[in-house]
Amino acid sequence: MKKLLLSLALSLGALSAAPVMAAAPAFSASQMAQIKIIDLSFKEIMRQFYSGRMGYASVNDEYVESMPNIGLDSIDSDGERTVALMRPVIPYKNVAGEPRYLVIIEKVQVKDGSLVSCHACTATADLYSFKKLNNGQFQLISKTPKNVDYSSNWGRVGLNQESIQEGLQPLGKSLIGSVFLNNYMSFGTISSWWDVLHLPENDFINLYTLGDAGAENSGHYEEGSPLHYDYNVTFKALPENATYYPIKLTYKGEKPTEDYDRINSVNYSKIVKFDPVKKEYK
Repeated sequence: MKKLLLSLALSLGALSAAPVMAAAPAFSASQMAQIKIIDLSFKEIMRQFYSGRMGYASVNDEYVESMPNIGLDSIDSDGERTVALMRPVIPYKNVAGEPRYLVIIEKVQVKDGSLVSCHACTATADLYSFKKLNNGQFQLISKTPKNVDYSSNWGRVGLNQESIQEGLQPLGKSLIGSVFLNNYMSFGTISSWWDVLHLPENDFINLYTLGDAGAENSGHYEEGSPLHYDYNVTFKALPENATYYPIKLTYKGEKPTEDYDRINSVNYSKIVKFDPVKKEYK
């Protein structure tokens, strides 16, 4: 009996000593609305969201210097420093036709004044959406939560300014967003995929992968080769009375099978839907 009680006590002690995972902060529209700035300049954005983290960073890099930039935090053990860059503001309208403004702060790594750039070098970003008030100030509507995953390579984040603006459209009955293209080149093959940016006003801004957008290997095989393939995937949002619209993906061209054992001519479509619980399109 004593052994049983001792075993139970040890088990309870182990459970109580286990670390407790902190819950992700809940979205609060009222808390967002409390943040107001006089304009959407680099100075005002950085002072509002990065106060206490900024410092001088020596930069001699064409990409970094093409945008307003400033150092964040301290130099790490590898001699790298995070530098924040502000992209041009993207104007858009919500589903009610009201003007909104998307701010993208890209965060790259710089070492010895140059962008840390390699095939696997990554970057990240913080996104903010605003509306303009009658007094001329800008009120925060939403932002990305911490630790959003972005595709990136060569030290830059995969958020193409023009593609995001061109892809803006309704993606739900109360949701505006953008479907835009990303790609990756390796050993003569270009692989593309569609990303989806949700810009809600009752939740955090977030980024999701929609699906395959096509691929071609002409950098490795000539068009006349039996091993050459080239296919593309187009998308179309299907409006209906739903929180998130289904999206149709249409595949056309010559597409390899998943095991690359065969290359077949394809012309078919499939419907993908957003799962709000798993936070993914499938």
